[in-house]
Amino acid sequence: MRLERFQAGQVIFPEGETSQDAYRILRGKVEITIAGRMRPVILAQLGPGDIFGEMAMVDERPRSATARCLLETECEVMSPADFQSVLLHNPQRLLPYLATFFERLRTVNDRLQMEIRLRAGQRPSTAPPRIEAASHTMVSPPPLAGSELLPARPVSPPPAAFTPVTFRSVTLEPWDENCASRFSESFSQVEISKFPFRMGRGAVEEEGRSPLFSKNDLAISDHEPYQVSRSHCSIEREGDRLFVRDRGSRLGTIVNDTLIGVHHSGLTAELRQGENRLLLGSAKSPFQFRIHVA
Repeated sequence: MRLERFQAGQVIFPEGETSQDAYRILRGKVEITIAGRMRPVILAQLGPGDIFGEMAMVDERPRSATARCLLETECEVMSPADFQSVLLHNPQRLLPYLATFFERLRTVNDRLQMEIRLRAGQRPSTAPPRIEAASHTMVSPPPLAGSELLPARPVSPPPAAFTPVTFRSVTLEPWDENCASRFSESFSQVEISKFPFRMGRGAVEEEGRSPLFSKNDLAISDHEPYQVSRSHCSIEREGDRLFVRDRGSRLGTIVNDTLIGVHHSGLTAELRQGENRLLLGSAKSPFQFRIHVA
C-alpha cells in the first residue's frame, strides 16, 4: 500500500472513472458527490478513518460517484494487488476495510428486504406499533460511494413530502439527564461535521483491537437487555436533505415520533430545521437525543 497526499479541492477520482483503488483517510476531509441536474448532489462528507472507493475492487465497474478533497488530505491507498498481498501476509490491516464491506452489505440487505416486502404488498410488521406516529415514510437512502445499489423506490407519501433543509450546523446532545448520565462528563454536545455519522452500541476491545463489526462515530455503552444495536442508525445527507437511517437495528429507531427500521414502515426519516428528537430502541429507551439543525 502507498500513501498519497491531495490538495484542497483536488479530485481523487471522478464519477465514471474505471480505477480500482480503495482509500482510507488518515487526515483531512473528502466529499462524495454524484452529478445532479443543476449541481452535484452531496452523498457523504468523510473524515479520518473513513474508507471509500472499496467496492471498485469487487465489482470492477466505473466509479459511481466523484471523490473530492475539502481540505488538504492524506490517504492510504490500496490496490487489488495490495488487498491480495495483505490478505495473505498481514490480514490484521484489512480489518477497517472489512468493517466497511460489512456495513455496505448490511445496507444492501436491508434495502432488499424492504423492496421485497413492498413488492409483495406485505405489512412491514405484524407486531402492534409501539408509538403513535403521525405518518410513516420510506425513502431509500442514497447510493454509497463506489457501490451499485437498487434504484430508489418511493412509497406513499411521495418523496415530495421531503423538503430541502438549509443548514450551517448540525449538533447532537442528550435529550435529558437520564440519557446524559449514561455517558462520561465530556459528552454534552457533538457537532456533526461528517456524514454519515454512525451511532451504535460500543463493543469491548480485545487485546487492544477494535472489534471487527464496530464502525461507529458515537459508541454508546448499553447493557442487557440491550436497547442499542451495535450498528444502530446514522445521520446522513443527500444534497440539501438531512435524514436518519436505521442500520438494521433490532428494536428500531424513532425520529420525531416516526418509527423506522427494517421491520417497520421504512428505513429513513427526515430531519427538519430546528429541534429533532431521536430515540434508539423502544419507546422506553433511555437513549434519547436532541438533533439541532441550524
